[in-house]
Amino acid sequence: MQSARLVLGCVCAATMLLLEQASGQEAARGATSVSAEYVVPPLAPEAGGRVGYDWGLEAWSIGGQLRVPIVPGFYLIPSGDYYLRTPATLWQLNLDVAFRLGWYGGLYGGAGLGIAHRAIGSGRAQAGLNAFAGFTPPRLRKTLLWPFIEARWLLIRNRSPFALRAGVNVLLER
Repeated sequence: MQSARLVLGCVCAATMLLLEQASGQEAARGATSVSAEYVVPPLAPEAGGRVGYDWGLEAWSIGGQLRVPIVPGFYLIPSGDYYLRTPATLWQLNLDVAFRLGWYGGLYGGAGLGIAHRAIGSGRAQAGLNAFAGFTPPRLRKTLLWPFIEARWLLIRNRSPFALRAGVNVLLER
């Protein structure tokens, strides 16, 4: 458990350093104003990958998501995660709706439905509600990348396991 926390801390620190370096390079280029294309989130789908740690399962996960804009600031997000824990095959599928609290990066939150196979030795999946909150820094200028970090809860069987995930979405259209 201690090593999992240490690795998660290192991943989060490395992500923040990369984002800080990217924003520092942007400032060094002399960007004095921000054009509208970098302030308003795109009305185009995004796809991405993510890694995380689930404290309920005490397991790392890898997954992916598709972020489909409904209207500016609101997204439909189907996603899935596979947990790296043996001897069982553990997974979770989600269908969520998210809303952005700030246009230029910023906070977002949402809720949805999750279907998960989380119990070792159990052959059936269970459904529950998702709740999540996250942070997306401003899109890296001249790229199609939107990094994020997210806290997520799956409310299932009177439990609410907590997971922390980080990843990058890629804009599919320009």
